[in-house]
Amino acid sequence: MKKNFLKNVFFACVSLLIFSAFFSACKNSENEVTPADTSQLTALIDSCQTLINSATTDDYPQDAITTFSNVVNAARSAVSSSTITQTAVDNLIVQLRQAREVFLASAYDAIPSSALILGLSFDENISNNQFTTEGKGWTAVLKKGPSEIFGTATNFPSVENNGKVGKAMYFSNGSHLEISDYTANDLLGSKLSISVWVNPDSTRAGNYIISYNYWNSWKFQLQEQNKPFFTIHTNADGWVDADNQADFSAPNKTWTHLVVTLDMDTKVLIFYVNGVSTMEWNATTKPGLTGTGPWQYKNILPLIIGACTTYEEAIAEWNWSWAQTPQAWDNFVGLLDELKVYNIALTAGQVARLYEQEK
Repeated sequence: MKKNFLKNVFFACVSLLIFSAFFSACKNSENEVTPADTSQLTALIDSCQTLINSATTDDYPQDAITTFSNVVNAARSAVSSSTITQTAVDNLIVQLRQAREVFLASAYDAIPSSALILGLSFDENISNNQFTTEGKGWTAVLKKGPSEIFGTATNFPSVENNGKVGKAMYFSNGSHLEISDYTANDLLGSKLSISVWVNPDSTRAGNYIISYNYWNSWKFQLQEQNKPFFTIHTNADGWVDADNQADFSAPNKTWTHLVVTLDMDTKVLIFYVNGVSTMEWNATTKPGLTGTGPWQYKNILPLIIGACTTYEEAIAEWNWSWAQTPQAWDNFVGLLDELKVYNIALTAGQVARLYEQEK
């Protein structure tokens, strides 16, 4: 919507500029007009040009920069006309100020550093199969997939050089990361956002990206047809399963940026793919969005990256058909990079900023 609005403003401004120049020329052909005072407009054009010169795609969408630049150039061309009237100059000042306001409003929103709970770049220094994460400084421990499921094929996650940004981590055969030194309150707030680059090997129903108490608190995964899929069990005892309703949003063997944001205060759940909002759910479309946050599961489990749960938990709590394993074991197969968890519901501008910085 923002891009369309910018384009509409651009065309409106250009139309006014052309009309003003034409009107001035016609009027001048009939009688002399008093030269217009263009000093204020010229100063405004100069200040807008300074703003454009300092604008980067880290802070503004390229479309917004291009659109605003076109408007400023059109205003500069019009003001150079010797036949421009004072009325046309005054109109141009109003239109250019409006275009500047729209451009400034398009700026990406900064993300407060304090909002980051967990950050995994996979460029961290790994020692003794563990490393310290960004954000709260928790300890991520590399774990093999359960040998009871995968036998001798089990392995640790591996660091690969072909990440989206620097290195990435490859998961297969149930390999995953476990974080046990977290504070539960940090993961049970009313607001939550998860941002990650995914590069799956294949289409699977249980491509788990990150899980807090599997589906008993919240989880984020790729579901059938490679759709981003989020589940929250709220403290009002309601389960919500939601996806972005677009098959193969995250194609196999391709890097895709996924974000899910949750705001239990406003009861809004939004999916983003490659910086763009693709689906929004609310309490009307997802009646289970009740309560004030996720439910605290009765057991104390690790926060898990790359898998659904621990083997011990599955044995104790699940009605599991072991004949289906390892195919039915829920774990990510492929590469993950730049995984971030925030204690806020990211805005569209903040999501776009993340995408632009990391793409």
